[in-house]
Amino acid sequence: MKIYLNQISKLFLIVLLLTGNLLYSKQDKPAVVVKSSVDNSKITIGDKVNYKVIIDYDSNIQVELPDIAASLSAFEIKDYKILKPKKKRGRIILENNYLITTFTTGEYVISSTTVKYFENDESKEAITAELKIYVESIKASDADKDDIRDIKFPLHIPHSILFYFLLFSLPLLMVIFFLGYHYYKNREIKGFFTKQEPSKTADEIALEQLEKLKNMNLIEEGKIKEYYIILSEIIRRYMEGRYKIEVLDRTTGELYWEMKNAKIDKKVVSQVKEFLEDCDLVKFAKYVPSSEIIEKDFDTAKNIIETTKEILTNSAQDTVHSIQ
Repeated sequence: MKIYLNQISKLFLIVLLLTGNLLYSKQDKPAVVVKSSVDNSKITIGDKVNYKVIIDYDSNIQVELPDIAASLSAFEIKDYKILKPKKKRGRIILENNYLITTFTTGEYVISSTTVKYFENDESKEAITAELKIYVESIKASDADKDDIRDIKFPLHIPHSILFYFLLFSLPLLMVIFFLGYHYYKNREIKGFFTKQEPSKTADEIALEQLEKLKNMNLIEEGKIKEYYIILSEIIRRYMEGRYKIEVLDRTTGELYWEMKNAKIDKKVVSQVKEFLEDCDLVKFAKYVPSSEIIEKDFDTAKNIIETTKEILTNSAQDTVHSIQ
Protein backbone atom coordinates (compact mmCIF):
# COMPACT_ATOMS: atom_id res chain seq x y z
CA MET A 1 0.00 0.00 0.00
CA LYS A 2 2.89 2.30 0.85
CA ILE A 3 4.60 1.57 -2.49
CA TYR A 4 1.40 2.32 -4.38
CA LEU A 5 1.04 5.71 -2.65
CA ASN A 6 4.64 6.59 -3.50
CA GLN A 7 4.03 5.84 -7.19
CA ILE A 8 0.92 8.04 -7.19
CA SER A 9 2.86 10.86 -5.57
CA LYS A 10 5.65 10.67 -8.17
CA LEU A 11 3.17 10.65 -11.06
CA PHE A 12 1.33 13.66 -9.64
CA LEU A 13 4.61 15.52 -9.21
CA ILE A 14 5.62 14.83 -12.83
CA VAL A 15 2.27 16.04 -14.18
CA LEU A 16 2.53 19.16 -12.03
CA LEU A 17 6.03 19.93 -13.31
CA LEU A 18 5.03 19.41 -16.96
CA THR A 19 1.97 21.62 -16.62
CA GLY A 20 4.05 24.30 -14.91
CA ASN A 21 6.66 24.20 -17.69
CA LEU A 22 4.00 24.47 -20.39
CA LEU A 23 2.33 27.39 -18.71
CA TYR A 24 5.65 29.09 -18.10
CA SER A 25 6.88 28.59 -21.66
CA LYS A 26 3.61 29.80 -23.16
CA GLN A 27 3.63 32.94 -21.06
CA ASP A 28 7.37 33.55 -21.56
CA LYS A 29 7.42 33.07 -25.39
CA PRO A 30 6.83 36.30 -27.38
CA ALA A 31 3.63 36.67 -29.34
CA VAL A 32 5.59 36.72 -32.65
CA VAL A 33 8.99 35.14 -33.28
CA VAL A 34 10.83 35.63 -36.59
CA LYS A 35 13.95 33.67 -37.48
CA SER A 36 16.07 33.83 -40.67
CA SER A 37 19.07 31.75 -41.67
CA VAL A 38 21.28 30.66 -44.57
CA ASP A 39 22.84 27.25 -44.99
CA ASN A 40 26.15 28.76 -46.18
CA SER A 41 27.52 32.24 -45.58
CA LYS A 42 30.66 31.86 -47.73
CA ILE A 43 30.31 30.76 -51.35
CA THR A 44 31.94 31.05 -54.77
CA ILE A 45 30.38 32.62 -57.85
CA GLY A 46 27.35 30.66 -59.07
CA ASP A 47 26.90 28.61 -55.88
CA LYS A 48 23.37 28.40 -54.52
CA VAL A 49 22.33 29.38 -51.00
CA ASN A 50 19.18 28.29 -49.20
CA TYR A 51 17.68 31.28 -47.36
CA LYS A 52 15.02 30.36 -44.77
CA VAL A 53 12.57 32.58 -42.87
CA ILE A 54 10.34 31.13 -40.12
CA ILE A 55 7.49 33.17 -38.61
CA ASP A 56 6.07 31.69 -35.39
CA TYR A 57 3.13 33.58 -33.88
CA ASP A 58 0.15 33.14 -31.58
CA SER A 59 -3.03 32.26 -33.41
CA ASN A 60 -4.85 35.05 -31.58
CA ILE A 61 -2.46 37.67 -32.96
CA GLN A 62 -3.15 39.59 -36.16
CA VAL A 63 0.05 39.46 -38.25
CA GLU A 64 1.04 41.48 -41.34
CA LEU A 65 3.25 39.17 -43.42
CA PRO A 66 6.33 40.86 -45.00
CA ASP A 67 7.58 40.86 -48.60
CA ILE A 68 10.58 38.62 -48.08
CA ALA A 69 11.65 38.64 -51.75
CA ALA A 70 12.24 42.41 -51.54
CA SER A 71 15.19 41.86 -49.21
CA LEU A 72 16.83 39.62 -51.83
CA SER A 73 17.10 42.24 -54.59
CA ALA A 74 20.90 41.79 -54.75
CA PHE A 75 20.51 38.11 -55.60
CA GLU A 76 18.97 36.03 -58.34
CA ILE A 77 16.13 33.89 -57.00
CA LYS A 78 16.40 30.49 -58.68
CA ASP A 79 13.50 28.87 -56.81
CA TYR A 80 11.27 29.40 -53.81
CA LYS A 81 8.87 27.34 -51.70
CA ILE A 82 6.30 28.50 -49.13
CA LEU A 83 5.30 25.60 -46.89
CA LYS A 84 1.78 25.02 -45.68
CA PRO A 85 1.15 26.72 -42.28
CA LYS A 86 1.48 24.43 -39.27
CA LYS A 87 -0.58 24.70 -36.09
CA LYS A 88 1.09 23.69 -32.86
CA ARG A 89 -0.12 24.39 -29.30
CA GLY A 90 -2.17 27.42 -30.26
CA ARG A 91 0.49 28.90 -32.47
CA ILE A 92 0.94 29.12 -36.25
CA ILE A 93 4.30 28.44 -37.92
CA LEU A 94 5.06 29.72 -41.44
CA GLU A 95 8.21 28.64 -43.27
CA ASN A 96 9.56 30.32 -46.45
CA ASN A 97 12.50 28.89 -48.40
CA TYR A 98 14.37 30.77 -51.16
CA LEU A 99 17.14 29.32 -53.33
CA ILE A 100 19.37 32.27 -54.30
CA THR A 101 22.66 32.85 -56.14
CA THR A 102 24.84 35.61 -57.61
CA PHE A 103 27.54 35.87 -60.29
CA THR A 104 29.56 38.77 -58.92
CA THR A 105 32.06 38.72 -56.07
CA GLY A 106 31.90 40.74 -52.88
CA GLU A 107 30.12 41.00 -49.54
CA TYR A 108 26.34 40.88 -49.69
CA VAL A 109 23.89 41.74 -46.92
CA ILE A 110 20.42 40.27 -46.64
CA SER A 111 18.50 42.98 -44.85
CA SER A 112 16.49 42.19 -41.76
CA THR A 113 12.94 40.89 -42.08
CA THR A 114 10.31 42.87 -40.18
CA VAL A 115 6.94 41.42 -39.20
CA LYS A 116 4.31 43.87 -37.97
CA TYR A 117 1.53 42.68 -35.69
CA PHE A 118 -1.11 43.96 -33.24
CA GLU A 119 -1.22 42.88 -29.60
CA ASN A 120 -3.79 44.37 -27.25
CA ASP A 121 -4.62 47.00 -29.90
CA GLU A 122 -0.97 48.04 -29.92
CA SER A 123 1.20 47.94 -33.07
CA LYS A 124 4.45 46.04 -32.58
CA GLU A 125 7.30 44.62 -34.68
CA ALA A 126 9.43 41.50 -34.68
CA ILE A 127 12.73 41.90 -36.53
CA THR A 128 15.42 39.42 -37.59
CA ALA A 129 19.12 40.20 -37.70
CA GLU A 130 20.92 41.01 -40.96
CA LEU A 131 22.73 38.14 -42.66
CA LYS A 132 26.01 38.50 -44.52
CA ILE A 133 27.13 36.36 -47.44
CA TYR A 134 30.64 36.46 -48.85
CA VAL A 135 31.02 35.62 -52.55
CA GLU A 136 34.48 34.68 -53.84
CA SER A 137 35.75 34.06 -57.37
CA ILE A 138 36.39 30.52 -58.52
CA LYS A 139 39.72 29.34 -57.26
CA ALA A 140 42.29 28.46 -59.88
CA SER A 141 43.37 24.86 -60.03
CA ASP A 142 46.98 23.67 -60.18
CA ALA A 143 46.58 22.97 -63.88
CA ASP A 144 45.71 26.61 -64.69
CA LYS A 145 48.39 29.07 -65.77
CA ASP A 146 48.64 32.77 -65.03
CA ASP A 147 49.45 33.76 -68.63
CA ILE A 148 47.39 33.33 -71.81
CA ARG A 149 47.68 29.90 -73.35
CA ASP A 150 49.08 29.50 -76.85
CA ILE A 151 46.77 28.76 -79.74
CA LYS A 152 46.76 25.07 -80.57
CA PHE A 153 47.65 23.88 -84.04
CA PRO A 154 44.75 22.83 -86.31
CA LEU A 155 43.74 19.23 -85.87
CA HIS A 156 44.52 17.17 -88.95
CA ILE A 157 41.71 14.87 -90.05
CA PRO A 158 42.87 12.06 -92.36
CA HIS A 159 40.83 11.51 -95.53
CA SER A 160 40.39 8.50 -97.74
CA ILE A 161 41.34 8.30 -101.43
CA LEU A 162 37.64 8.55 -102.33
CA PHE A 163 37.48 11.98 -100.66
CA TYR A 164 40.32 13.38 -102.79
CA PHE A 165 38.85 11.78 -105.92
CA LEU A 166 35.51 13.48 -105.35
CA LEU A 167 37.24 16.73 -104.37
CA PHE A 168 38.94 17.05 -107.77
CA SER A 169 36.49 15.21 -110.03
CA LEU A 170 33.23 16.87 -108.95
CA PRO A 171 34.19 20.41 -110.10
CA LEU A 172 35.28 18.95 -113.46
CA LEU A 173 32.00 17.07 -113.83
CA MET A 174 30.04 20.22 -112.98
CA VAL A 175 31.88 22.17 -115.72
CA ILE A 176 31.19 19.42 -118.26
CA PHE A 177 27.54 19.30 -117.26
CA PHE A 178 27.24 23.09 -117.50
CA LEU A 179 28.77 23.21 -120.98
CA GLY A 180 26.70 20.23 -122.16
CA TYR A 181 23.50 21.78 -120.86
CA HIS A 182 24.11 25.06 -122.65
CA TYR A 183 25.11 23.25 -125.84
CA TYR A 184 21.91 21.21 -125.76
CA LYS A 185 19.80 24.28 -124.99
CA ASN A 186 21.29 26.38 -127.77
CA ARG A 187 21.60 23.62 -130.38
CA GLU A 188 18.12 24.14 -131.74
CA ILE A 189 18.42 27.94 -131.55
CA LYS A 190 21.74 28.04 -133.44
CA GLY A 191 20.31 25.79 -136.14
CA PHE A 192 17.35 28.13 -136.51
CA PHE A 193 19.39 31.23 -137.36
CA THR A 194 21.11 30.14 -140.59
CA LYS A 195 23.26 32.47 -142.66
CA GLN A 196 21.04 34.88 -144.57
CA GLU A 197 21.43 36.23 -148.10
CA PRO A 198 23.06 39.70 -148.07
CA SER A 199 20.49 41.02 -150.54
CA LYS A 200 17.62 40.77 -148.02
CA THR A 201 16.75 43.57 -145.63
CA ALA A 202 16.55 43.11 -141.86
CA ASP A 203 12.73 43.21 -141.84
CA GLU A 204 12.48 40.60 -144.64
CA ILE A 205 14.79 38.25 -142.73
CA ALA A 206 12.89 38.75 -139.46
CA LEU A 207 9.46 38.17 -141.03
CA GLU A 208 10.69 34.98 -142.69
CA GLN A 209 12.07 33.80 -139.34
CA LEU A 210 8.74 34.50 -137.62
CA GLU A 211 6.94 32.38 -140.23
CA LYS A 212 9.51 29.63 -139.80
CA LEU A 213 9.05 29.72 -136.01
CA LYS A 214 5.29 29.49 -136.41
CA ASN A 215 5.62 26.36 -138.58
CA MET A 216 7.88 24.58 -136.05
CA ASN A 217 4.85 23.84 -133.79
CA LEU A 218 6.89 24.30 -130.60
CA ILE A 219 3.83 25.47 -128.66
CA GLU A 220 1.89 22.33 -129.60
CA GLU A 221 4.83 20.22 -128.37
CA GLY A 222 4.91 22.09 -125.05
CA LYS A 223 8.29 23.73 -125.75
CA ILE A 224 7.14 27.17 -124.68
CA LYS A 225 10.49 28.27 -123.24
CA GLU A 226 12.34 27.34 -126.47
CA TYR A 227 9.66 29.20 -128.46
CA TYR A 228 10.20 32.42 -126.51
CA ILE A 229 13.99 32.14 -126.67
CA ILE A 230 13.80 32.10 -130.50
CA LEU A 231 11.05 34.76 -130.61
CA SER A 232 13.07 37.22 -128.53
CA GLU A 233 16.24 36.44 -130.49
CA ILE A 234 14.46 37.27 -133.76
CA ILE A 235 13.63 40.75 -132.46
CA ARG A 236 17.13 41.25 -131.02
CA ARG A 237 18.80 40.37 -134.33
CA TYR A 238 16.32 42.51 -136.20
CA MET A 239 17.15 45.55 -134.04
CA GLU A 240 20.85 44.91 -134.64
CA GLY A 241 20.41 44.73 -138.43
CA ARG A 242 17.93 47.58 -138.60
CA TYR A 243 19.67 50.12 -136.35
CA LYS A 244 23.28 48.80 -136.46
CA ILE A 245 23.54 48.31 -132.67
CA GLU A 246 25.25 45.56 -130.68
CA VAL A 247 22.92 42.90 -129.21
CA LEU A 248 25.32 40.01 -128.70
CA ASP A 249 25.50 39.02 -125.00
CA ARG A 250 23.44 42.05 -124.03
CA THR A 251 20.79 41.83 -121.32
CA THR A 252 17.42 43.48 -121.86
CA GLY A 253 18.50 46.40 -119.68
CA GLU A 254 21.78 46.84 -121.56
CA LEU A 255 20.00 46.64 -124.93
CA TYR A 256 17.58 49.30 -123.70
CA TRP A 257 20.45 51.76 -123.17
CA GLU A 258 21.96 50.81 -126.54
CA MET A 259 18.66 51.70 -128.22
CA LYS A 260 18.39 54.98 -126.30
CA ASN A 261 21.93 55.97 -127.27
CA ALA A 262 21.14 55.15 -130.92
CA LYS A 263 18.40 57.80 -130.74
CA ILE A 264 15.65 55.40 -131.76
CA ASP A 265 12.10 56.65 -131.38
CA LYS A 266 11.08 56.55 -127.71
CA LYS A 267 7.84 54.66 -128.45
CA VAL A 268 9.78 51.96 -130.29
CA VAL A 269 12.33 51.68 -127.48
CA SER A 270 9.58 51.29 -124.85
CA GLN A 271 7.69 48.74 -126.96
CA VAL A 272 10.80 46.60 -127.61
CA LYS A 273 11.88 46.79 -123.94
CA GLU A 274 8.45 45.72 -122.68
CA PHE A 275 8.29 42.90 -125.24
CA LEU A 276 11.74 41.53 -124.30
CA GLU A 277 10.93 41.74 -120.57
CA ASP A 278 7.81 39.63 -121.16
CA CYS A 279 9.96 37.09 -123.00
CA ASP A 280 12.47 37.07 -120.11
CA LEU A 281 9.70 36.09 -117.70
CA VAL A 282 9.13 32.90 -119.68
CA LYS A 283 12.84 32.26 -120.29
CA PHE A 284 14.14 32.80 -116.77
CA ALA A 285 11.23 32.99 -114.31
CA LYS A 286 9.44 29.79 -115.40
CA TYR A 287 6.34 31.80 -116.26
CA VAL A 288 3.88 29.87 -118.48
CA PRO A 289 1.65 32.23 -120.49
CA SER A 290 -1.78 31.32 -121.84
CA SER A 291 -2.38 30.61 -125.52
CA GLU A 292 -3.97 34.04 -125.94
CA ILE A 293 -0.87 35.80 -124.55
CA ILE A 294 1.44 33.66 -126.72
CA GLU A 295 -0.50 34.69 -129.83
CA LYS A 296 -0.48 38.34 -128.70
CA ASP A 297 3.31 38.27 -128.19
CA PHE A 298 3.80 36.86 -131.68
CA ASP A 299 1.68 39.66 -133.13
CA THR A 300 3.65 42.22 -131.09
CA ALA A 301 6.92 40.96 -132.55
CA LYS A 302 5.48 41.17 -136.06
CA ASN A 303 4.14 44.66 -135.38
CA ILE A 304 7.57 45.87 -134.15
CA ILE A 305 9.14 44.73 -137.40
CA GLU A 306 6.47 46.13 -139.72
CA THR A 307 6.25 49.56 -138.02
CA THR A 308 10.03 50.08 -137.90
CA LYS A 309 11.16 48.51 -141.19
CA GLU A 310 13.34 50.63 -143.40
CA ILE A 311 11.58 52.02 -146.49
CA LEU A 312 13.96 51.87 -149.48
CA THR A 313 14.08 54.61 -152.09
CA ASN A 314 13.84 53.79 -155.80
CA SER A 315 17.61 54.08 -156.26
CA ALA A 316 18.19 51.74 -153.33
CA GLN A 317 15.72 49.25 -154.77
CA ASP A 318 17.53 49.39 -158.11
CA THR A 319 20.80 48.67 -156.33
CA VAL A 320 19.26 45.65 -154.62
CA HIS A 321 17.92 44.31 -157.94
CA SER A 322 21.30 44.78 -159.60
CA ILE A 323 22.94 42.74 -156.83
CA GLN A 324 20.43 39.98 -157.38
